[in-house]
Formats: sequence, C-alpha cells, structure tokens
Amino acid sequence: MRSTRHFVFSTLIAGVAFPFVATAAPHLYSLAECLDLADRNHPNLWAARARLSAVHAQLDEVTWTPYSQWSMSALGGVMPRVDGNAFYSASSVATLYSGFGQGWGPLFRTELNGVIPITTFGKIVNSKKAAEAQVRVVEWDVEKVRQQTRSDVRRAFFGLQMARDTRVVADEILSRIDTGIEAIKEKIDNGSATITEVDELRLEYYREEIVARSGELEKGKSSAMAALRFFTGVVDDFDVVNEPLARPNVPLKPIVAYLTAARLFRSDINMARAGVVARTALVKYNQAKYFPDLGIGLNASYAVAPSAGRQDNPWISDPYNRFGFAVALGVKWNFDFLANAARVAMAESQLEETRALERLALGGATTEVETAYATAVEAKAREESLDRAEKTARKWIASVQNSIELGSLTEQALTEPLRAYANVTVQHLIALMDLNNAMSALALASGWDGAAPK
Repeated sequence: MRSTRHFVFSTLIAGVAFPFVATAAPHLYSLAECLDLADRNHPNLWAARARLSAVHAQLDEVTWTPYSQWSMSALGGVMPRVDGNAFYSASSVATLYSGFGQGWGPLFRTELNGVIPITTFGKIVNSKKAAEAQVRVVEWDVEKVRQQTRSDVRRAFFGLQMARDTRVVADEILSRIDTGIEAIKEKIDNGSATITEVDELRLEYYREEIVARSGELEKGKSSAMAALRFFTGVVDDFDVVNEPLARPNVPLKPIVAYLTAARLFRSDINMARAGVVARTALVKYNQAKYFPDLGIGLNASYAVAPSAGRQDNPWISDPYNRFGFAVALGVKWNFDFLANAARVAMAESQLEETRALERLALGGATTEVETAYATAVEAKAREESLDRAEKTARKWIASVQNSIELGSLTEQALTEPLRAYANVTVQHLIALMDLNNAMSALALASGWDGAAPK
C-alpha cells in the first residue's frame, strides 16, 4: 500500500527522473475524534479495563466456588496374586514381595467425592453481593480514569489552538510593524522633518521583543502536539483541524445542575456507594460464619483387580474389587466463635470507614463543583470584557492608520495601539483557553462529561 505521507519520490524511467508527489493530505483530527481515540488507546484506560476484567473473573470465581467442591482420584498399575479373605490369607508376605512373576494382573481404582450446598446461612449470597459491588467499584474507577483522560485531551487541544492563534496575531502585528518601519525609512530618506531615526528604532525594538517571545509559542505548540499524540495513540501524520479558539459550544448552566450531576455521575461518590454495599455484605458474611454449612455429600468409588480374590462379606472393605456410592446429609461447623467475633468487628469498622468516605466524597464534590463553577464564571466575565477590549484596540489601530494616511500623525503613533492590541489579544486568547479549560474542569468536578466543550 502506498503511503500518504508528505514526501517526494524520484523515479528514474528511461534515464529521466520524474518526481512523484503524494497528493493525499493527512487527516486532520477534531476534538471529538481526539477524545474517541483517547478512549480507545490511552494506556491508563487499558490498565483500568484490565482491572475490571480481573474483578469480573473474581465474581465468576465467587459464584461457582460453592458448587465446585468436587474431587476425583484414580490410579492404575499391576499387583501380584492375592487370595483369601480377612480371616485366612492364601498368599504369604514373601510371595507378595518376591518380584514380578506369574499371576500378576492389572489394578485400577477411582473415587469421586463432592458436596452440594443446601444452606450456608448467607455466606454464599453475601460473598456474591460483595463481589458484585466490587465490580461496580472498578467500573466507576474506569469512568474516573476516562473522564480525567478526556479532560487532559481537551486541555492539550485548547493549548494547541491558543498557541496557533497567538502565532497568527504575532505575525499580523509584525506585518504592521514592518509596514510602519518601511514607511519611516522612506520618510527619513525623503528628508522629512516630522520623523526621526528614534521613531524607527522604537518600532524595531518592539518588533524584536515580539520575535523573542515567539519562541514560547513554538514550545507550547510542540508540547501540546506531543501530548495529543500520546493521548490518542496516533504517532505518524498527526495533526488537528486548523480552527480558531472559540467560546465553548456548551452554555454555562446554573450551579444547581452541576451539583445534582455530581451526586448522580461523579465517580468517587458512586465508588463509595458501591463500597458501602460491599462492606455491608462482608459484615453479613462474617456474621453467617457463626452458623454451620449444610449440604448433601456424595461419594462413589470403583476398583477392579482380577488377580485379587473378591470379598463378598459386607463387613469387609475390599480395596481391590468394589463398586459403591453413598448419599448423605452433612454438616460442617467451625467453632472459632471468638476469632470470628474479631472478624465481624473488623468488617464493621471497615464499613464505618467506607460510610465516612462516602460523606467525604459528597462534601468534597460539593466544594470542588462550587470552586470550579466560580472559576468558570470569572473566566467567562473576563473573556467577554477582553473581547470588547480587543475590538476597541482594533478600532484604535484603524483610527491611527487613517490619521497617518491623512498626514495628521506619523508612524511612531502606531507603537502604543499595536502594543495595546498585542497585549489585549493575547490576554483574550488566554481567557478563551481558560474558559474552555474551566468548563472542562467543571465537567470533571461534576462527573458530567456532557457539560464539557465538544
């Protein structure tokens, strides 16, 4: 398959080199695509899903272990001739251990044992409830990792957009400054008395100041691009759509909506709730250990050895030739009541700890949501104010430019409005990035991923 990367092949045909240029452009990934790729490829999510598979396996183990108390043994070999019964033996010990000889024959023996539980007074039920609750804990842990990953992707994506937009602003200002410098040089060469070399040096100094700061933009762009490549798992030909940083496409809702969402969707709260269920089941499981286990015991055995004399007396256990089975009601009861009392006390303490953690998660979530909401409100107000200031700065530049063209002002008057425009535009871009990041952080704090910019 031909690669679609941007490089040129030189193919020599009949002594003439024909360049081959790949015409297919690389795919530009949107924010939604980056988020989907991160959901599939981020290593932390792979690790979280592996932990989820492990606890699902533990649930299966807990489900089937009570019904797996079965064992089977078998052996085979050869043995010498054995005649007689329990009262009279026709074979002496010397004959049995004299080595291989005539009369030796095969031996086969097998035995099957098992228990079918009838009641364990809650041990089986509560152990399964605890395992199911553990599955829910890890499921919410996967969601927690997923939401944190998506927040990191958004932060990197917005940072990349901000770096690109700032680069565009810097180029625009440098272009205006270069135009002003050329105009000043032309007027100086023409002997204008209204402008001096000092005006030219002032613009050149400002130009170099902007160029010096442009290196930070390239550093931020490279850092954000590297982070996105890692998050998405796309290493080659990765680039994002060339769209300007804009206001979030999700409106800021009343704070009560985020507080309600946190109680419903926040991962640590749901993990704590599932933990309470698991700890409660473990308390009941240990309390059930005070009682016995009742079950039906099954046993079946079969042995055959043609070289051994068959015993027909029912009071004699024949180890060589027999077939039998038994079904009985059995009881198993551990009398470690004092030790079990300590286990119950420990389980109750762990349950109380988990309940306290649930209260902590609820209270902490409220604090985080309110803090994130206040940050988003501040970022929104700041962005709107800087947007108005940026428009005012553009009008200021246009007014000064008109005055220069009319001759009432010189190019040196551009320095102050250009400096103000550069500062307010960069601040506006930072405010846009802060607003998008604040909305993303609010979505993370509330556990409501749909509230984040898309």
